[in-house]
Amino acid sequence: MKAPVRLPIASMRRRALLATAATGGIALVAGCNSASNACSTSGDAFDRPSDRWPAPGYSPTNTAHAPAGPDAPSRQWRHGREREAGPDLWGYLSTPIVGDDSVYLSTVVPDFDVEDPGNLVAIDESSGRRRWTVELPRQSGGGPVLADGTLFVGDVGGTLHAVSTTGGTRWTRSLGAAVGGPTVYGNVVYVLDGSGTIHGFTLDGDRCWREDRSGPLEGLLGNPSETADAAPAVDESGIYATILAGERYDWTATVVAFDHDGSERWTYTFPTDERSNPPTVVDGTVLVTAGNQLHAIDADTGERRWQFAFGYRHAGPPATDGEAVYVGAKNCYAIDLADGTERWRVVNRGIASGGQWERSLPFTARPVATEDAIYLRAGAYDPDDGTRLWGDLAEASVVNSEYLATDQYTRRPIARPVATEDALYLAHQHHGVVKFQ
Repeated sequence: MKAPVRLPIASMRRRALLATAATGGIALVAGCNSASNACSTSGDAFDRPSDRWPAPGYSPTNTAHAPAGPDAPSRQWRHGREREAGPDLWGYLSTPIVGDDSVYLSTVVPDFDVEDPGNLVAIDESSGRRRWTVELPRQSGGGPVLADGTLFVGDVGGTLHAVSTTGGTRWTRSLGAAVGGPTVYGNVVYVLDGSGTIHGFTLDGDRCWREDRSGPLEGLLGNPSETADAAPAVDESGIYATILAGERYDWTATVVAFDHDGSERWTYTFPTDERSNPPTVVDGTVLVTAGNQLHAIDADTGERRWQFAFGYRHAGPPATDGEAVYVGAKNCYAIDLADGTERWRVVNRGIASGGQWERSLPFTARPVATEDAIYLRAGAYDPDDGTRLWGDLAEASVVNSEYLATDQYTRRPIARPVATEDALYLAHQHHGVVKFQ
């Protein structure tokens, strides 16, 4: 069965170190921090649950590193994109969130000029039936985050929403520009908007932090809403966000580091001809991808540690287990965290289409890293050498579908996986949400 096709689309051991394309440590003019009281980050530390997946990047650090995942599961249910106890799910599907006996996700658009409303949905984790749907004024700028019984999600109309796990609205805040994916650290919600402003709110909706970078970037932000898709990475050392400035295909990606009191620590800037992704922070290293580049940056100083170039124009967000960095581009790569050398790759062979070109479904979704496996779509691979353990890449059912009609889909993941200790969930752009257990 075909899924709805009304998807708004914008027009449009080998070493591959690239040492000369980027310049680290170039500072922008400081923005204005209007927080009179710094956000309190007190609260329970992130406990790395094995039975939940509470944020698109799993943790506030965006590492996608969970304790465990399933072993050779079989499909349990599918929740289609077509109407089922609620409206059709138009748009891209966000990374699923798993917790409180439900699977949550929102609909996302790549072109923020589209006026369509969006949806935040809850699906019963056991049966696959929809529990409720909350209509958003506009589609979301990033996936939801679950914390303390509340879902936080931003829409591209400029509103941050806090919704209970029963579907009731707790509070909303208008930010004035497209709102990206939130990150919850302790009892603070951090979010980047399309003007390049970073906000901090308490879980109850009180503003406690704001860093406005739109002033120095005004005139450089060719399509300012492009900045909104990158959820900040947060750890005990600070907040890290990626801001994209310039004209489409001629952008500058800037990673900005802040202390928790709101003071700017450093910036790191590099050119890219493709959009950037949410940053990741692990063991004193900030990892960020944009276009075909992966940069590893010292979290204290903002200096580049190493850089890796992929043989494909767009790479997805990184995952890491603290030893290797796992990034999907056309292929999926394992890169040594310490020195940036390639450990192994899973090769995407591509599939011939009409004798004119090869269609392939690049691994642009963030991989899932556990102690025993790296999960790509509906398969698992050995973290030591990249050999396939079980499963498949979920390609055959979609390779001839109209979902590959434009190359926009080569920059948007076909299937975004998340894992708990006994199940694998896919937000599949053709099939909807699929659970394997």
